[in-house]
Amino acid sequence: MLGLGNSLVSGPGSFGMSSPLDFSGCKLWLRHNTGVSADLASDGSTVIDHSTDAGNMADGDKIDGWADQSGEDNHAVQDTGTDAPLWVAASNSVNFASSKYMDLSSSISESSNSDFTFVFRGTASSISTNMGFFGNSSTDFWRINNGGKVMRTKIGGSTASDFTESVALETDVLYTFTLTRSGGDGTLEVRVDGGSSTVRSDHQWGSTTRTDADTFTVSNLGSAADDSGGWRGRVKHAIYYDVALTTDQRNQLQDWLKNND
Repeated sequence: MLGLGNSLVSGPGSFGMSSPLDFSGCKLWLRHNTGVSADLASDGSTVIDHSTDAGNMADGDKIDGWADQSGEDNHAVQDTGTDAPLWVAASNSVNFASSKYMDLSSSISESSNSDFTFVFRGTASSISTNMGFFGNSSTDFWRINNGGKVMRTKIGGSTASDFTESVALETDVLYTFTLTRSGGDGTLEVRVDGGSSTVRSDHQWGSTTRTDADTFTVSNLGSAADDSGGWRGRVKHAIYYDVALTTDQRNQLQDWLKNND
C-alpha cells in the first residue's frame, strides 16, 4: 500500500525541473517509452521477450508490464493477453482499446480527507463511451463520460462528482489531465492542458471544484473497474503523488511532460 500525505510541497524553479520526481510525494510514475515489456506478439499466441530497455518492441506487441519509475515498485501489469494493451511503434507508446487495462501491483489507498494528485497524459481515440483514467470499482474511479464533456469521479461511494464543459475534448490529440484533492477537506478539481483546435492551458474543467472527502482506492490503469469503462487511446505518462501539487508545480509538470513525449 502506498503512503499517504496531505501537505503542499515545493519544487525547483521552472527552468530546473529534471523529472516528475523533483516534487516530493511521487509514488507512481509510468513513463513514456520506458520500462515497457511484452510477452506476446500481435498474433496473441507467439511468446516473445520484448522490452523498451532491449529496444526490440514491435508494433502490436501485447504489453504485460510497465515499470514504475518512482522507486516505489508499484508496476502496472497485465497477465491476461486478451486484456493487454498494445505497443504502437510509430509513437513508441502504449495503446489501450476496448476492454484493455493494467493492474497496479499494489493498490493506491488514500484515507478520508487526504490530499493527492493524479496525472494522466494521453490521447482519446474515441469519446463515444465512458473511459477510465484510473479506477478500482463502481464506487472508486476517475473517468471521462460518453461524449467527452463530463469528467466524473466517484470516491469511496455511489455519489458522483461531475465536472462539465460545453465543448468536448478532441480525439487523437494529446492532453495532460490532472485530478487534485487539496486543502485537507476533500476539495476536488480537474485540470486539462493541451488540445488542437480548442487549446486548453491548465484549464479548470467545468470551471468549478467539488467536494468528496471519502477514502479512495485505485488498482487499475486505463479502466474504471477491470473490464468496465476502459480507456481508448494512447497513454504516455501516468503519475500519482500522495500530496496536492501547487499551481506552480502543476504548471511546471505540464510543461515538462509536453517536452518529454
